[in-house]
Amino acid sequence: MDTSATRVPGNRASLLVAFAQVSLAATLGFAWRGIAGAMLGGAGGVLLATLAWQRQRRAGVRVLAAEQAMLDAQAEAEASRLAQQGRGHELALLGRYGNLLIACTDLAEVLQTSQQMLSQLLPDSAGTIYPLIDGEGLAEATHLWGVHAADTRTQSSAEDCWCMQRHRLHPSGSAAADSLCGHVIAPARGAFFTTACIPLMAQGESLGWLYLSAVGIGHLPKLAVAAAAADQLALALANLRLRQTLRDLSVRDPLTGLFNRRYLSESLAREIARARRRGKSVAVMAFDLDHFKSFNDAYGHPAGDTVLVAFARILQANSRSEDIACRQGGEEFVLILPEMEMDVAMRRAGDLMKALERLKLVHDGRLLPALTTSIGLATFPAHGATPDTLLAKADAALYDAKSRGRNRFSVAAGD
Repeated sequence: MDTSATRVPGNRASLLVAFAQVSLAATLGFAWRGIAGAMLGGAGGVLLATLAWQRQRRAGVRVLAAEQAMLDAQAEAEASRLAQQGRGHELALLGRYGNLLIACTDLAEVLQTSQQMLSQLLPDSAGTIYPLIDGEGLAEATHLWGVHAADTRTQSSAEDCWCMQRHRLHPSGSAAADSLCGHVIAPARGAFFTTACIPLMAQGESLGWLYLSAVGIGHLPKLAVAAAAADQLALALANLRLRQTLRDLSVRDPLTGLFNRRYLSESLAREIARARRRGKSVAVMAFDLDHFKSFNDAYGHPAGDTVLVAFARILQANSRSEDIACRQGGEEFVLILPEMEMDVAMRRAGDLMKALERLKLVHDGRLLPALTTSIGLATFPAHGATPDTLLAKADAALYDAKSRGRNRFSVAAGD
């Protein structure tokens, strides 16, 4: 039997078996890769979704942060706008305050204007103005606005206020009670308050101070505005004092401080016109110091000046606030007495002569002789209807008194 023929089918079977095994392995490999791929594809999707969510979340956070930043910027811009608007309003009020002060002609008007404007500039504080009294170092509280959290004395002196001693703003309050000024009246224990005293200084001169107070602790509201307003008030007070000084130089006698001849003429005409409207009288006294020329020759002009000043002080001390004391020149003086009848004027003349008799003067260690004066009296309308006529009648009465022995008064003759 041919063995070659029988080996061929056996080999074919082996090949078939081998092919089948290879196919099965390939099929299983493909299946496994499909399963693995499917598994890998599912995990990747989850990862990609997670990454996308995180990116979206971060983007949302950035958007929210941007929106919040925009809101903060808008709020800051609005606050800045409101602050700028408030500063503009304060500057406008300060400018108006300065213009009003320029138009003021006397101290009362300055203080009244300041009270009205400072109450608008400093609505959250109460305040009091302390103008100094000329030459005395004393101050009187005037023109209060608001209700003080810590009250202040009505009258005080520059020594009672720290700002006047240190020449700068002095803040204080309940948190530093030991640094309160002497004029401040602290409220009951447990009350919280803050205060500030601002000096009114201009051209190196102290003119008074501004006292402020508010409820609470910390800094006083709008302190910078208060300081700016105080500077304007101080400048107005200084200008007012300068104008008064210049006016005094034009109408005051430099030696005695009494009004001069120019002011005498103006004042007498004004008082006569007022008396005519009201149906009242005006008395005029003309004075001449007796033997003054001989006194000057014997004791010298400095002693004579001492006598003139002393006589002027007697006139001022024995005059009403509405009376007008003037020095005509040399040893001649005139006293205008509005709304005074002749009988009252005669009593006043006698009182002045008695006061002069009591006067004791010492010059250069030497007692000066007693001083006497002659007085002439005239009244409107009994002795004249014009200033010149009334003065002429008073002078005529004065010379009559001198001719009758001096040291006496004489009444003018009627028309």
